[in-house]
Amino acid sequence: MPAPKKPKRLPALSFDHFFTYAELTDFVGKLAKARPDLVTLSSLGDSREGRPIHLLTITDSATGPAEDKPAYLIHGNIHAIELSGTHAALATCRQLCADHPKSDLLKRVAFYVVPRINPDGAEFAVTTSGTIRSRTDRSLREPNTLYQEDVDGNGLILTMRQEHPNGRFVADPKDRRLLIRRTAESKPPFYRTLPEGMIHQWDGTDNIKVEGRNFDWNRNWSYDWQPEPAQHGAGDFPFSEPEMRALAEFVFGRDNIFAVLGYHNGPNAVLRPPSTGADTDLDADDVKVMQDLAEIGAKHTKFPVIPVVKYRRDYQRDINLRGHFHNFGYHHLGLFVFEFELGMLLNSAGMKTKDDIFAVKSHQDYEAQIRRMMKWWDRQKKRAPIFRKWTGFEHPQLGRVEVGGLLKKHLAGPTLGDLRRIAAGTYKFTLAHAGRHPRVVIEAPQAEAVGGDVYRIRARVANRGEFPTHVSKKGRGLRRLKGVRVDFVPAEGVELLSRVGHHSLGHLAGVTDGRQLEWFVSAPGDGRTLCELRVSGGTGGNATARIPRP
Repeated sequence: MPAPKKPKRLPALSFDHFFTYAELTDFVGKLAKARPDLVTLSSLGDSREGRPIHLLTITDSATGPAEDKPAYLIHGNIHAIELSGTHAALATCRQLCADHPKSDLLKRVAFYVVPRINPDGAEFAVTTSGTIRSRTDRSLREPNTLYQEDVDGNGLILTMRQEHPNGRFVADPKDRRLLIRRTAESKPPFYRTLPEGMIHQWDGTDNIKVEGRNFDWNRNWSYDWQPEPAQHGAGDFPFSEPEMRALAEFVFGRDNIFAVLGYHNGPNAVLRPPSTGADTDLDADDVKVMQDLAEIGAKHTKFPVIPVVKYRRDYQRDINLRGHFHNFGYHHLGLFVFEFELGMLLNSAGMKTKDDIFAVKSHQDYEAQIRRMMKWWDRQKKRAPIFRKWTGFEHPQLGRVEVGGLLKKHLAGPTLGDLRRIAAGTYKFTLAHAGRHPRVVIEAPQAEAVGGDVYRIRARVANRGEFPTHVSKKGRGLRRLKGVRVDFVPAEGVELLSRVGHHSLGHLAGVTDGRQLEWFVSAPGDGRTLCELRVSGGTGGNATARIPRP
């Protein structure tokens, strides 16, 4: 018997730069090729600009297909400039493969990973460092509106500053690279700032708008969606963006998904529901479970746990984000969902989310933090190019400007060196969260002859996972979370004598909940198999057992 083939070496995941779409495609392709027994590469569909949205399905195919197992969904880079999410998701994909078979998790659980749900916006961000949330509609260009463009031809979209009597900024006397807010005591020159670009049908006035309509896909989920202007960036209707619609169709087409994790960039934190209102709007027991799980994330990342409504500066009121992921995941999916805010450069420079970033009380406080960040950056031996020197340029419309400033794609996340460590921590959280999955099994299936051609068949259908099959208490009433169903399929020539063959068991609680089932059949022939039991366990996965003739 030939020896089994040794798995190919996994591709290295570089943490020295953010990936372009081509590099992302290359990495996921190599990972799937290296471990075809674990990784299947497919696509959710195409982006608006025609790029396939990569989907990695990761599970041990020898123990069954992904659709028969409890499944954990991870998505990243829904916001274009938040490129760290792609790397964190890819790090999880690679490590899952590296840890198998030492860990048996992939034998029991499937992972669906969408490392970059927004390939178009991310490509704009990674190649130009231009400003974009999720998508900017540039299809209908309006007069007196500036649209971002690499005007000076250096390959980047930076900031243009221009002397102007009404300018809101002055050069920082403590660090001439920076601009700070103008005050009554400020001395000229004063600067106005604009993104690098060209102004469509400009009439020469100061009435310059910037860019077209902006979309925030983390306001495009279905629960409590509100149109603009009630919620900025919401889109036309829930899942109006094709990329988001593809993700929603994927989620609602797979009732085995028991958990969802999203990756973002902002002041580092483990975020949990709610996105609007307060904890008192949720089931109290669910809040405790979410908090306990989030504390595991905090343990492994050293991030604070913050409900989304509290993710704000200290002086601000609680925020209410309509059409947001957390409320969708809890209220519409019935799941315990989380987001990791992976951090920003201020965090890498030593500033803490709660004690520093959220504690600012004024523009002056924030400007002091940027100075502190720049001093830290100056001390680094290996550093990303976060600043471009202000360089004079003759703009075709505005005349003399200076182009330069801070690069948004590096400010938005932690250093890539820090991200490697952070991703290792979020991976440990993912293992802990995924390890609590529901697990529906068939136990002690057996047949017993009771006289003549009549047989009694017995089996116990149970949930031996920690989570109930409805996952949260909220999930008990949602149609998306399906209860456990047992289908009895008699073999050829076998007649079911019991009044009921199929059983709808409803939801099963975790660990100790099992139902003993019994059937009687007549099997006059000599076939080896009496029947097959097929269990559809929803979030607990599916199970099958063939019952032989005793």
